[in-house]
Amino acid sequence: MATSTYPSMASQNPLTQLIAHSALKVAQAGATVLPPAYLVSSLILRRGTGFSVRGLMRSANMAVLGGGALGAGAAWVRLRGASAESLEDRVFRLSHSTSQVHVDDYSFIGSALSAVVIPAIFLKRAPLPSLVTGGASVGLGVGSWTHIAGMFSQGKDVRPEGMVGELPVVGGNNKP
Repeated sequence: MATSTYPSMASQNPLTQLIAHSALKVAQAGATVLPPAYLVSSLILRRGTGFSVRGLMRSANMAVLGGGALGAGAAWVRLRGASAESLEDRVFRLSHSTSQVHVDDYSFIGSALSAVVIPAIFLKRAPLPSLVTGGASVGLGVGSWTHIAGMFSQGKDVRPEGMVGELPVVGGNNKP
């Protein structure tokens, strides 16, 4: 069985691990884009009259839930016919990518912190379940932005293909 970045996923087959990884990546992307877009649209385009904490939490939740579902579906469609060797190769490369592990760690930490901090700050502005889940969703994006900012400040390549780097591939690094 292929190794996994997450010990709880190590017992899963490689296809399941890759679908979960894809769901997480698209959810992170959604969380980095949609909440800031909501803030810009409500504060600047509507001249401050359209902002609400409830709306921000709703947009963050939609970004993560929609992104996760979209990522999982796209991965399943793309990978369902792939060979077991190629799936295990991808899992191996992902589990040995320090950038992938770091962005996931930053996202999980940001998500956990924001799930506690945002409800503490905005307790009377929206329902508590919405604040907790929305806070976790916002934190997922904040963690991703923090990782990207750290990579950028170190002068590293922040493009997706640059963040993956050159990892060992089964059969060599020559791609057809």
